[in-house]
Amino acid sequence: MRKKLLAVILLICCAAVAFSQARPRLGILPFAGGTSRDGETIARLFSFQQEINEIFTVVDRTSAVNAIIAEQNFQMAGYTDSDTIARLGRMLNADYVVSGHIRRLGDRNLVIATIINVETFEQLAGDFRTYRNIVEIRDLLPVMSQKLTAALRRNTLHLPGLAVAPFSIATTGVNRRDAETLAQILAIEIANTGAYAVLPRTTTIQAALRELEFQHQGYTAEEGAKRIGQAINADFVISAEVRSLGTMNMFTAQILHVEEGRQIARGTRDYRIVVDGIRLMEELALLLTDPENADARIAALQRERFRAAPLSDPAKLWSLGVTAGTSFADPWVTATVRGTIAPLRYSFFEIGLDVGFISGVEETHYYSFYPFVNYVLFLPFSGSGGWYAGFGGGFMAAEYRLDDYSESRKLPAMNFTIGINLGNFFDISYTLRTDFATASNKIAVGFSYRFKER
Repeated sequence: MRKKLLAVILLICCAAVAFSQARPRLGILPFAGGTSRDGETIARLFSFQQEINEIFTVVDRTSAVNAIIAEQNFQMAGYTDSDTIARLGRMLNADYVVSGHIRRLGDRNLVIATIINVETFEQLAGDFRTYRNIVEIRDLLPVMSQKLTAALRRNTLHLPGLAVAPFSIATTGVNRRDAETLAQILAIEIANTGAYAVLPRTTTIQAALRELEFQHQGYTAEEGAKRIGQAINADFVISAEVRSLGTMNMFTAQILHVEEGRQIARGTRDYRIVVDGIRLMEELALLLTDPENADARIAALQRERFRAAPLSDPAKLWSLGVTAGTSFADPWVTATVRGTIAPLRYSFFEIGLDVGFISGVEETHYYSFYPFVNYVLFLPFSGSGGWYAGFGGGFMAAEYRLDDYSESRKLPAMNFTIGINLGNFFDISYTLRTDFATASNKIAVGFSYRFKER
Protein backbone atom coordinates (compact mmCIF):
# COMPACT_ATOMS: atom_id res chain seq x y z
CA MET A 1 0.00 0.00 0.00
CA ARG A 2 2.81 2.35 0.93
CA LYS A 3 4.62 1.61 -2.35
CA LYS A 4 1.48 2.38 -4.35
CA LEU A 5 1.05 5.67 -2.50
CA LEU A 6 4.65 6.67 -3.18
CA ALA A 7 4.23 5.73 -6.84
CA VAL A 8 1.14 7.93 -7.14
CA ILE A 9 2.89 10.87 -5.46
CA LEU A 10 5.89 10.44 -7.74
CA LEU A 11 3.65 10.31 -10.80
CA ILE A 12 1.86 13.49 -9.74
CA CYS A 13 5.18 15.27 -9.17
CA CYS A 14 6.50 14.17 -12.56
CA ALA A 15 3.30 15.33 -14.25
CA ALA A 16 3.51 18.71 -12.50
CA VAL A 17 7.13 19.14 -13.56
CA ALA A 18 6.34 18.12 -17.14
CA PHE A 19 3.39 20.50 -17.26
CA SER A 20 5.46 23.41 -15.95
CA GLN A 21 8.21 22.69 -18.46
CA ALA A 22 5.68 22.45 -21.31
CA ARG A 23 4.61 26.00 -20.72
CA PRO A 24 6.72 28.57 -22.60
CA ARG A 25 8.99 30.75 -20.51
CA LEU A 26 8.33 34.50 -20.48
CA GLY A 27 10.67 37.31 -19.54
CA ILE A 28 9.20 40.70 -18.67
CA LEU A 29 11.52 43.69 -19.06
CA PRO A 30 11.05 47.05 -17.33
CA PHE A 31 9.12 49.49 -19.50
CA ALA A 32 11.27 52.31 -20.83
CA GLY A 33 10.45 55.97 -20.25
CA GLY A 34 7.97 57.20 -17.68
CA THR A 35 8.80 58.81 -14.38
CA SER A 36 10.28 57.46 -11.17
CA ARG A 37 9.98 53.65 -11.20
CA ASP A 38 6.73 53.41 -13.20
CA GLY A 39 8.36 51.17 -15.81
CA GLU A 40 9.48 48.65 -13.21
CA THR A 41 6.08 48.80 -11.50
CA ILE A 42 4.23 48.02 -14.73
CA ALA A 43 6.56 45.09 -15.45
CA ARG A 44 5.96 43.72 -11.97
CA LEU A 45 2.17 44.10 -12.30
CA PHE A 46 2.30 42.26 -15.64
CA SER A 47 4.00 39.31 -13.93
CA PHE A 48 1.07 39.02 -11.50
CA GLN A 49 -1.63 38.82 -14.20
CA GLN A 50 -3.70 35.65 -14.18
CA GLU A 51 -3.81 35.46 -17.98
CA ILE A 52 -0.02 35.59 -18.12
CA ASN A 53 0.55 32.94 -15.47
CA GLU A 54 -1.99 30.52 -16.92
CA ILE A 55 -0.04 30.28 -20.19
CA PHE A 56 3.57 31.19 -19.35
CA THR A 57 6.14 30.42 -16.76
CA VAL A 58 7.34 33.89 -15.81
CA VAL A 59 11.11 33.91 -15.23
CA ASP A 60 12.80 36.30 -12.84
CA ARG A 61 15.44 38.64 -14.20
CA THR A 62 18.99 37.65 -13.36
CA SER A 63 21.56 39.99 -11.88
CA ALA A 64 23.44 39.92 -15.21
CA VAL A 65 20.35 41.11 -17.12
CA ASN A 66 19.65 43.79 -14.51
CA ALA A 67 23.26 44.97 -14.85
CA ILE A 68 22.89 45.31 -18.65
CA ILE A 69 19.61 47.19 -18.22
CA ALA A 70 21.27 49.60 -15.81
CA GLU A 71 24.40 49.96 -17.95
CA GLN A 72 22.45 50.76 -21.12
CA ASN A 73 20.15 53.16 -19.28
CA PHE A 74 17.37 50.95 -20.58
CA GLN A 75 14.78 52.55 -18.33
CA MET A 76 15.17 55.97 -19.97
CA ALA A 77 16.11 54.87 -23.49
CA GLY A 78 12.59 55.29 -24.83
CA TYR A 79 12.99 52.95 -27.81
CA THR A 80 14.91 49.67 -28.05
CA ASP A 81 15.33 47.37 -31.02
CA SER A 82 14.27 43.73 -31.17
CA ASP A 83 17.88 42.48 -31.07
CA THR A 84 18.44 43.96 -27.61
CA ILE A 85 15.14 42.59 -26.34
CA ALA A 86 15.83 39.12 -27.79
CA ARG A 87 19.39 39.07 -26.41
CA LEU A 88 18.10 39.80 -22.92
CA GLY A 89 15.45 37.12 -23.42
CA ARG A 90 18.07 34.52 -24.34
CA MET A 91 20.08 35.45 -21.25
CA LEU A 92 16.94 34.66 -19.23
CA ASN A 93 16.47 31.40 -21.13
CA ALA A 94 13.04 32.74 -22.10
CA ASP A 95 11.01 31.82 -25.17
CA TYR A 96 9.17 35.13 -25.30
CA VAL A 97 9.73 38.62 -23.94
CA VAL A 98 7.25 41.34 -23.02
CA SER A 99 8.65 44.85 -23.28
CA GLY A 100 7.34 48.34 -23.84
CA HIS A 101 7.65 51.99 -23.10
CA ILE A 102 5.78 54.94 -21.64
CA ARG A 103 5.48 58.47 -22.95
CA ARG A 104 3.60 61.55 -21.87
CA LEU A 105 0.63 62.83 -23.91
CA GLY A 106 -0.67 66.03 -22.35
CA ASP A 107 -2.44 65.12 -19.11
CA ARG A 108 -2.17 61.39 -19.82
CA ASN A 109 0.47 58.70 -20.24
CA LEU A 110 0.59 56.30 -23.16
CA VAL A 111 1.86 52.78 -22.39
CA ILE A 112 2.80 50.49 -25.27
CA ALA A 113 3.46 46.77 -24.71
CA THR A 114 4.64 44.12 -27.19
CA ILE A 115 5.47 40.42 -27.03
CA ILE A 116 8.40 39.13 -29.12
CA ASN A 117 9.53 35.61 -29.99
CA VAL A 118 13.14 35.37 -28.81
CA GLU A 119 14.22 32.94 -31.55
CA THR A 120 12.48 34.40 -34.61
CA PHE A 121 12.40 38.10 -33.55
CA GLU A 122 8.74 38.09 -34.58
CA GLN A 123 6.49 40.65 -32.90
CA LEU A 124 3.49 38.46 -32.14
CA ALA A 125 1.16 41.15 -30.83
CA GLY A 126 0.94 44.35 -28.88
CA ASP A 127 -1.41 46.72 -27.15
CA PHE A 128 -1.45 50.32 -25.97
CA ARG A 129 -3.54 52.26 -23.47
CA THR A 130 -3.66 55.72 -21.92
CA TYR A 131 -3.82 56.44 -18.20
CA ARG A 132 -3.52 59.46 -15.92
CA ASN A 133 -1.54 57.97 -13.02
CA ILE A 134 0.12 54.68 -12.14
CA VAL A 135 -2.83 53.64 -9.95
CA GLU A 136 -5.07 53.39 -13.04
CA ILE A 137 -2.73 50.99 -14.83
CA ARG A 138 -3.78 48.09 -12.60
CA ASP A 139 -7.27 48.08 -14.16
CA LEU A 140 -5.87 48.19 -17.71
CA LEU A 141 -3.41 45.30 -17.48
CA PRO A 142 -5.91 42.39 -17.56
CA VAL A 143 -7.19 43.44 -20.99
CA MET A 144 -3.65 44.09 -22.24
CA SER A 145 -2.54 40.69 -20.95
CA GLN A 146 -5.41 38.98 -22.77
CA LYS A 147 -4.34 40.58 -26.04
CA LEU A 148 -0.72 39.51 -25.61
CA THR A 149 -1.50 35.94 -24.58
CA ALA A 150 -4.12 35.45 -27.30
CA ALA A 151 -1.37 35.89 -29.89
CA LEU A 152 0.35 32.73 -28.63
CA ARG A 153 -2.66 30.68 -29.68
CA ARG A 154 -2.29 31.80 -33.29
CA ASN A 155 -0.18 29.70 -35.62
CA THR A 156 2.02 32.19 -37.44
CA LEU A 157 4.28 29.65 -39.15
CA HIS A 158 2.24 29.82 -42.35
CA LEU A 159 2.09 33.63 -42.38
CA PRO A 160 4.28 35.61 -44.80
CA GLY A 161 7.07 37.55 -43.12
CA LEU A 162 6.75 41.34 -43.08
CA ALA A 163 9.91 43.32 -42.35
CA VAL A 164 9.55 46.81 -40.92
CA ALA A 165 11.98 49.08 -42.77
CA PRO A 166 13.21 52.31 -41.15
CA PHE A 167 10.56 54.96 -41.72
CA SER A 168 11.39 58.19 -43.52
CA ILE A 169 10.60 61.17 -41.29
CA ALA A 170 10.89 64.73 -42.58
CA THR A 171 13.54 66.77 -40.79
CA THR A 172 11.34 69.89 -40.62
CA GLY A 173 7.73 70.38 -39.61
CA VAL A 174 7.30 66.91 -38.08
CA ASN A 175 7.70 65.87 -34.45
CA ARG A 176 10.05 62.90 -34.77
CA ARG A 177 9.07 61.38 -31.45
CA ASP A 178 5.39 61.47 -32.43
CA ALA A 179 6.19 59.84 -35.78
CA GLU A 180 8.23 57.09 -34.08
CA THR A 181 5.35 56.40 -31.69
CA LEU A 182 2.90 56.11 -34.58
CA ALA A 183 5.28 53.81 -36.47
CA GLN A 184 5.43 51.45 -33.52
CA ILE A 185 1.65 51.49 -33.09
CA LEU A 186 1.16 50.79 -36.81
CA ALA A 187 3.41 47.71 -36.49
CA ILE A 188 1.33 46.57 -33.50
CA GLU A 189 -1.95 47.05 -35.37
CA ILE A 190 -0.65 45.07 -38.36
CA ALA A 191 0.59 42.25 -36.09
CA ASN A 192 -2.80 42.15 -34.35
CA THR A 193 -4.63 41.60 -37.67
CA GLY A 194 -2.90 38.22 -38.05
CA ALA A 195 -2.20 38.85 -41.74
CA TYR A 196 1.61 38.87 -41.44
CA ALA A 197 4.40 37.67 -39.20
CA VAL A 198 5.80 41.10 -38.32
CA LEU A 199 9.59 41.38 -38.05
CA PRO A 200 10.44 44.68 -36.31
CA ARG A 201 13.59 46.69 -36.90
CA THR A 202 16.76 44.87 -35.88
CA THR A 203 20.49 45.42 -36.15
CA THR A 204 20.38 43.04 -39.15
CA ILE A 205 18.37 45.66 -41.00
CA GLN A 206 20.72 48.40 -39.85
CA ALA A 207 23.71 46.36 -41.11
CA ALA A 208 21.98 45.90 -44.47
CA LEU A 209 21.47 49.65 -44.70
CA ARG A 210 25.12 50.35 -43.98
CA GLU A 211 26.23 47.78 -46.54
CA LEU A 212 23.98 49.26 -49.19
CA GLU A 213 24.92 52.83 -48.21
CA PHE A 214 21.23 53.46 -48.39
CA GLN A 215 21.39 57.21 -48.08
CA HIS A 216 24.17 57.74 -50.64
CA GLN A 217 23.72 55.27 -53.50
CA GLY A 218 20.65 56.83 -55.08
CA TYR A 219 18.28 53.95 -54.35
CA THR A 220 14.58 54.75 -54.34
CA ALA A 221 12.59 53.90 -51.23
CA GLU A 222 11.09 50.89 -53.05
CA GLU A 223 14.49 49.53 -54.10
CA GLY A 224 15.94 49.98 -50.64
CA ALA A 225 12.94 48.32 -48.97
CA LYS A 226 13.19 45.36 -51.35
CA ARG A 227 16.89 44.87 -50.57
CA ILE A 228 16.17 45.03 -46.83
CA GLY A 229 13.54 42.31 -47.23
CA GLN A 230 16.03 40.13 -49.09
CA ALA A 231 18.67 40.70 -46.41
CA ILE A 232 16.48 39.28 -43.62
CA ASN A 233 14.63 36.72 -45.76
CA ALA A 234 11.21 38.41 -45.50
CA ASP A 235 8.41 37.96 -48.05
CA PHE A 236 7.16 41.54 -47.77
CA VAL A 237 8.43 44.88 -46.51
CA ILE A 238 6.51 47.81 -45.08
CA SER A 239 7.97 51.25 -45.67
CA ALA A 240 6.48 54.57 -44.68
CA GLU A 241 7.16 58.28 -44.57
CA VAL A 242 5.87 61.14 -42.48
CA ARG A 243 5.80 64.66 -43.90
CA SER A 244 4.44 68.05 -42.94
CA LEU A 245 1.36 69.13 -44.88
CA GLY A 246 0.60 72.68 -43.80
CA THR A 247 -0.97 72.44 -40.35
CA MET A 248 -1.32 68.68 -40.81
CA ASN A 249 1.09 65.75 -40.85
CA MET A 250 0.79 63.14 -43.60
CA PHE A 251 1.57 59.51 -42.70
CA THR A 252 1.91 57.31 -45.80
CA ALA A 253 2.72 53.59 -45.75
CA GLN A 254 3.03 50.85 -48.37
CA ILE A 255 3.67 47.10 -48.42
CA LEU A 256 6.00 45.80 -51.14
CA HIS A 257 6.53 42.28 -52.44
CA VAL A 258 10.23 41.52 -51.98
CA GLU A 259 10.80 39.23 -54.97
CA GLU A 260 8.57 41.02 -57.46
CA GLY A 261 9.18 44.54 -56.20
CA ARG A 262 5.54 45.47 -56.73
CA GLN A 263 3.28 47.34 -54.37
CA ILE A 264 0.72 45.13 -52.58
CA ALA A 265 -1.14 47.83 -50.68
CA ARG A 266 -0.88 51.49 -49.84
CA GLY A 267 -2.60 53.85 -47.45
CA THR A 268 -2.34 57.36 -46.04
CA ARG A 269 -3.78 59.23 -43.11
CA ASP A 270 -3.46 62.89 -42.05
CA TYR A 271 -3.27 63.99 -38.42
CA ARG A 272 -2.74 67.23 -36.52
CA ILE A 273 -1.64 65.86 -33.17
CA VAL A 274 -0.25 62.49 -32.13
CA VAL A 275 -3.48 61.54 -30.28
CA ASP A 276 -5.35 61.78 -33.58
CA GLY A 277 -2.63 59.78 -35.30
CA ILE A 278 -2.90 56.97 -32.75
CA ARG A 279 -6.58 56.52 -33.60
CA LEU A 280 -5.83 56.48 -37.32
CA MET A 281 -3.15 53.77 -37.22
CA GLU A 282 -5.82 51.07 -36.87
CA GLU A 283 -7.48 52.38 -40.03
CA LEU A 284 -4.15 52.48 -41.85
CA ALA A 285 -3.44 48.87 -40.80
CA LEU A 286 -6.75 47.80 -42.37
CA LEU A 287 -5.90 49.60 -45.60
CA LEU A 288 -2.59 47.74 -45.74
CA THR A 289 -3.73 44.25 -44.74
CA ASP A 290 -7.23 44.06 -46.22
CA PRO A 291 -7.49 46.66 -49.00
CA GLU A 292 -10.57 45.09 -50.62
CA ASN A 293 -12.73 45.32 -47.50
CA ALA A 294 -10.94 48.19 -45.76
CA ASP A 295 -13.48 50.93 -46.54
CA ALA A 296 -16.39 48.98 -45.08
CA ARG A 297 -14.40 47.88 -42.04
CA ILE A 298 -13.13 51.43 -41.40
CA ALA A 299 -16.67 52.82 -41.66
CA ALA A 300 -17.87 50.24 -39.12
CA LEU A 301 -14.91 51.09 -36.87
CA GLN A 302 -15.70 54.80 -36.99
CA ARG A 303 -19.35 54.16 -36.14
CA GLU A 304 -18.31 52.03 -33.19
CA ARG A 305 -15.95 54.75 -31.93
CA PHE A 306 -18.65 57.39 -32.24
CA ARG A 307 -21.13 55.32 -30.23
CA ALA A 308 -18.64 54.13 -27.63
CA ALA A 309 -16.82 57.34 -26.71
CA PRO A 310 -18.43 60.56 -27.94
CA LEU A 311 -16.62 62.65 -25.35
CA SER A 312 -13.13 61.15 -25.60
CA ASP A 313 -12.15 62.71 -28.95
CA PRO A 314 -9.40 65.28 -28.22
CA ALA A 315 -10.59 67.39 -31.15
CA LYS A 316 -13.99 67.89 -29.47
CA LEU A 317 -14.22 70.22 -26.50
CA TRP A 318 -17.20 69.63 -24.24
CA SER A 319 -16.87 71.75 -21.12
CA LEU A 320 -18.47 73.89 -18.45
CA GLY A 321 -16.69 76.79 -16.77
CA VAL A 322 -16.64 80.20 -15.14
CA THR A 323 -14.44 83.24 -15.80
CA ALA A 324 -13.93 86.70 -14.35
CA GLY A 325 -12.76 89.67 -16.38
CA THR A 326 -12.90 93.35 -17.13
CA SER A 327 -13.91 95.56 -20.04
CA PHE A 328 -11.81 98.53 -18.82
CA ALA A 329 -15.11 100.45 -19.10
CA ASP A 330 -18.74 99.77 -18.19
CA PRO A 331 -18.94 97.08 -16.92
CA TRP A 332 -15.63 97.16 -15.09
CA VAL A 333 -16.16 93.67 -13.65
CA THR A 334 -17.69 90.79 -15.61
CA ALA A 335 -18.53 87.31 -14.37
CA THR A 336 -19.24 84.68 -17.00
CA VAL A 337 -20.81 81.23 -16.93
CA ARG A 338 -20.12 79.34 -20.15
CA GLY A 339 -20.37 75.94 -21.70
CA THR A 340 -19.08 74.42 -24.95
CA ILE A 341 -20.83 71.86 -27.16
CA ALA A 342 -18.81 70.09 -29.87
CA PRO A 343 -20.86 68.06 -32.36
CA LEU A 344 -18.07 68.49 -34.94
CA ARG A 345 -14.32 67.97 -34.63
CA TYR A 346 -11.99 70.98 -34.28
CA SER A 347 -14.86 73.36 -33.50
CA PHE A 348 -17.50 73.99 -30.87
CA PHE A 349 -20.48 76.17 -29.98
CA GLU A 350 -19.95 78.34 -26.91
CA ILE A 351 -23.08 79.30 -24.96
CA GLY A 352 -22.68 81.71 -22.09
CA LEU A 353 -23.97 84.53 -19.95
CA ASP A 354 -22.02 87.65 -18.93
CA VAL A 355 -23.13 89.47 -15.79
CA GLY A 356 -21.58 92.95 -15.46
CA PHE A 357 -21.08 95.15 -12.42
CA ILE A 358 -19.59 98.56 -11.54
CA SER A 359 -19.82 101.68 -13.66
CA GLY A 360 -17.15 104.27 -14.24
CA VAL A 361 -19.71 106.99 -13.43
CA GLU A 362 -19.48 107.94 -9.76
CA GLU A 363 -22.37 107.05 -7.44
CA THR A 364 -24.06 105.13 -10.24
CA HIS A 365 -25.43 101.65 -9.70
CA TYR A 366 -24.96 99.52 -12.78
CA TYR A 367 -25.62 95.97 -13.87
CA SER A 368 -25.89 94.19 -17.20
CA PHE A 369 -26.80 90.81 -18.64
CA TYR A 370 -25.43 89.53 -21.90
CA PRO A 371 -26.45 86.05 -23.10
CA PHE A 372 -24.40 85.03 -26.13
CA VAL A 373 -23.63 82.21 -28.55
CA ASN A 374 -20.32 81.85 -30.43
CA TYR A 375 -19.08 79.45 -33.09
CA VAL A 376 -15.41 78.72 -32.39
CA LEU A 377 -12.63 76.87 -34.21
CA PHE A 378 -10.50 74.68 -31.93
CA LEU A 379 -6.88 73.50 -32.37
CA PRO A 380 -6.10 71.00 -29.57
CA PHE A 381 -2.75 70.51 -27.95
CA SER A 382 -1.32 67.00 -27.62
CA GLY A 383 -3.48 65.47 -24.93
CA SER A 384 -5.14 68.46 -23.26
CA GLY A 385 -6.39 71.98 -23.96
CA GLY A 386 -5.72 74.01 -27.06
CA TRP A 387 -6.10 77.30 -28.93
CA TYR A 388 -9.48 78.63 -30.06
CA ALA A 389 -10.87 81.56 -32.06
CA GLY A 390 -14.37 82.38 -33.26
CA PHE A 391 -17.26 84.78 -33.53
CA GLY A 392 -20.89 85.08 -32.51
CA GLY A 393 -23.44 87.40 -31.01
CA GLY A 394 -25.85 88.14 -28.21
CA PHE A 395 -28.22 90.68 -26.71
CA MET A 396 -27.06 93.18 -24.10
CA ALA A 397 -29.46 94.42 -21.40
CA ALA A 398 -27.97 97.06 -19.06
CA GLU A 399 -29.38 99.45 -16.47
CA TYR A 400 -27.93 102.59 -14.82
CA ARG A 401 -29.41 103.95 -11.58
CA LEU A 402 -28.54 107.31 -10.01
CA ASP A 403 -30.76 108.38 -7.10
CA ASP A 404 -34.29 108.49 -8.59
CA TYR A 405 -33.05 108.37 -12.17
CA SER A 406 -32.64 105.14 -14.11
CA GLU A 407 -31.83 104.34 -17.71
CA SER A 408 -32.05 101.00 -19.51
CA ARG A 409 -30.23 99.94 -22.64
CA LYS A 410 -31.07 96.92 -24.78
CA LEU A 411 -29.17 96.27 -27.95
CA PRO A 412 -27.75 93.38 -30.02
CA ALA A 413 -24.00 92.96 -30.27
CA MET A 414 -21.42 90.84 -32.06
CA ASN A 415 -18.38 89.06 -30.57
CA PHE A 416 -14.94 88.16 -31.89
CA THR A 417 -13.05 85.98 -29.41
CA ILE A 418 -9.68 84.22 -29.13
CA GLY A 419 -8.25 82.26 -26.24
CA ILE A 420 -6.26 79.37 -24.89
CA ASN A 421 -7.23 76.47 -22.66
CA LEU A 422 -4.41 74.99 -20.59
CA GLY A 423 -4.60 71.46 -19.25
CA ASN A 424 -8.38 71.26 -19.78
CA PHE A 425 -8.63 73.44 -16.68
CA PHE A 426 -7.31 77.01 -16.94
CA ASP A 427 -8.74 79.42 -19.52
CA ILE A 428 -7.56 82.82 -20.80
CA SER A 429 -9.55 84.74 -23.42
CA TYR A 430 -9.89 88.08 -25.19
CA THR A 431 -13.18 89.28 -26.71
CA LEU A 432 -13.90 92.26 -28.96
CA ARG A 433 -17.58 93.19 -28.71
CA THR A 434 -19.37 95.72 -30.89
CA ASP A 435 -22.87 96.99 -31.62
CA PHE A 436 -21.43 98.60 -34.80
CA ALA A 437 -21.71 102.03 -33.17
CA THR A 438 -19.32 101.45 -30.27
CA ALA A 439 -16.87 98.73 -29.32
CA SER A 440 -15.56 97.28 -26.08
CA ASN A 441 -12.86 94.81 -25.04
CA LYS A 442 -12.97 92.07 -22.47
CA ILE A 443 -10.06 90.12 -21.01
CA ALA A 444 -11.04 87.18 -18.82
CA VAL A 445 -9.42 84.33 -16.93
CA GLY A 446 -11.12 81.37 -15.32
CA PHE A 447 -11.54 77.67 -14.92
CA SER A 448 -13.31 75.02 -16.92
CA TYR A 449 -14.20 71.38 -16.49
CA ARG A 450 -13.82 69.23 -19.60
CA PHE A 451 -16.26 66.34 -19.92
CA LYS A 452 -14.45 63.19 -21.04
CA GLU A 453 -15.12 59.49 -21.18
CA ARG A 454 -13.19 57.66 -18.50
